This record gives sequence, C-alpha cells and structure tokens, in this order.
Amino acid sequence: MTESFDVVVIGGGVIGMTGAWRLAQTGRRVLLLERDRTGAEASSAAAGMLGAQLEVSEPGPFYQLCLESRSLYQAFVDELLEYTGVDAQLIHNGIYQIAFTQDEVRALEEQMEWQIRGGARAEFLSSTEVTHEEPTVAENYGALYLPDDSNVYAPLLTRALSVAVKKSCSVVEGAEVTAIRPQSTGDFVVSAQNETYVAGAVVVAAGAWAQRLLPSFPGQIQPVKGQLLAIRPRQATLKHTLFNDHAYLVPKRNGTIVVGATEDREAGYNRDVTTDAIQCLLSSVKRIAPGLCDATFERSWIGLRPGSSDPHPWIGQLAASPGLHVAAGHFRNGILLAPVTANMLVDSVEGRPWPSHWQAFHPARASEKNEVTR
Repeated sequence: MTESFDVVVIGGGVIGMTGAWRLAQTGRRVLLLERDRTGAEASSAAAGMLGAQLEVSEPGPFYQLCLESRSLYQAFVDELLEYTGVDAQLIHNGIYQIAFTQDEVRALEEQMEWQIRGGARAEFLSSTEVTHEEPTVAENYGALYLPDDSNVYAPLLTRALSVAVKKSCSVVEGAEVTAIRPQSTGDFVVSAQNETYVAGAVVVAAGAWAQRLLPSFPGQIQPVKGQLLAIRPRQATLKHTLFNDHAYLVPKRNGTIVVGATEDREAGYNRDVTTDAIQCLLSSVKRIAPGLCDATFERSWIGLRPGSSDPHPWIGQLAASPGLHVAAGHFRNGILLAPVTANMLVDSVEGRPWPSHWQAFHPARASEKNEVTR
C-alpha cells in the first residue's frame, strides 16, 4: 500500500533534517528518506564552524544570509536541547584569522573595514595580543578577531536533529530514492528501494547526491571530498578557533581540536583517508600553532561536501516542477546555514514571498532545465 504525506524530504543531513523538523512543526505530515543513516554523511563530519564573517569575501546577499543564520543559532540549539535532551555544544569562542604575511594583513584589514561599516564586530589584533591570548600560535603579523563567530560539535548537532525528526516525522533510513515522478494531480510519487510514497511536495536535500535525483539541475552538485583529523593537546590548548587560508583549528568542549580540511574535487565518492592528507593537516598544525605539536593524534575521517558550479547554495521551488523544492550546494556552510535554510524551505513550501536577499539563492537565478529521474 502506498503511503501519502504532505511533504517528502529526501536527505537526512543537517539541511534535510532541520527542514523536515520545521515543516513538521507547521502541522504537516512529513516523511524523511535517508539513503544511509540520518546524519551519517558530511554533516556529522564537519568541523562545526559558524563562520558567518569568516566565509565571505565581500558584502552582499550571501554575507547577509550567513549573518541571519548565525543570529538564529542560540535559539535553534536551545530549542533542540529542550525537545531532544541533546546539547549540540554551541561555543561562543570567536575566531582568529591569523596573518602570516603583510599581504594577509592588508586583506584582513580591508575585510574588517567593510564588516564594521556593515555593523558587525571585528577587531585587528597585534602579534603581541595574539600570542598573549594564544601562546601556541606561530610568529605572526596579527589576526582579525571575529568575536561573534562560534562553533558547534557537529556529531551532537546531527544526533539532536536525528532525535528531533524521529519524534516529529516519519523517518526511513537505508532508503535510497530512485525516482521522483510528477503526477497529473500535482502530487509526486517517490520511489525508494521497493516502496513508493505520494506527497504534495518534495524537498531534495540530498547533499552530494542531489544531482543524481535532478540530473539537469543547473547547480551541477558534485561531491567535494574533505579530510579532517582531531588532536588532543597534552597541556596547552586553544581559547579561540584559529583560521588561515591553509587550515583551521577548532577547539571542542571534549578537549580535542578538530583540524581541517583538505579539498578534493576529483575524488568523487571515494571515502579513503590518505596519508598525504593527514601529513598535510599535521603540517598545518605545525605551521599555525607549533605549540600544539606535542598533542596526541585522536582520529581522522572524511566528509563528502556538496560542491556546486556556483559558490552559493540553491534553495527553493523549481519553476519547471511546481511542488518540487531543492536545498543543495551548501558546500562547507551547511551547518552554519541550516536554520535559515529551513525557514526558507517552509516559506517555499507554503508559497509565501521571500525577502529580497533570499532571492539570490533561488534556482530561478539560472536557466532551469530540470529533469527529475524517471
């Protein structure tokens, strides 16, 4: 017997789970289909940085979207904790963007100026101030301090969201979607494994696998393999997240520091952890914070991030298939953008107009020649 739902969400990562939970809170009957286990892919592998000011090179809609989502985070994790009992460990520790050259100093000062003009908090610290606060850091030319950027512990965030969707939605794990078929009634039939489901709306939030479901989608979503590792300092640790173009070091409440991340656009869906990547990441630790070189090695892992032909995510209804919505291409900003993306999806499914800065992420920004799999 075919089951019917108001909305089928395809993808159990942080974007799909947050969207499904918010849609269920509107009173809709929501089904979440996940090809593996909820939270098993890039979401739980992420370093968890909420770098709204870090991840942008210029003011504009993307910067505005990042700030908006960051502003939602405290209430988001508080609500998750109350609903699920799982603490995502949001840490308001700020980020130091370290400068090791004079060119980096100039670039960071320009970034600071336009961000301050826009109302954000940012401060350039001298080398002496940096090493006073973070004595493990290498000799440097100072750092741009972003006090409002923060981080969460991604495995606990995805665990909380997994509990939330299993309480509020129907969830089927191990269900790889093979077809999305629009019907003359305006509904969709979604096939997964040996089951079929009917829904009035479908949300494709399948991360690095989204393009398989929408082969003609203009975003050209593809996996970007990132390798990370965790170290445990013996004595000295970090107060702040450290970032340089070469790597980032993110301290966690459990005493470890997450180091990331490589970026490989040619690896496809390969999941191997490589010695070259580990050596590269450990070299970055030595270069950025040599005082951590006596830390013990904890573990290494990979994540397949959803890259795109466009640096910005694709969110909204596809004009060629009314009722079919997408949330894809978040690349390394899925954790940061999950709360605002969920709000965008709810408004998209409900047909409510968006604020102007959200329009920059709608699929209509590219010519749509979408073809759902049949």
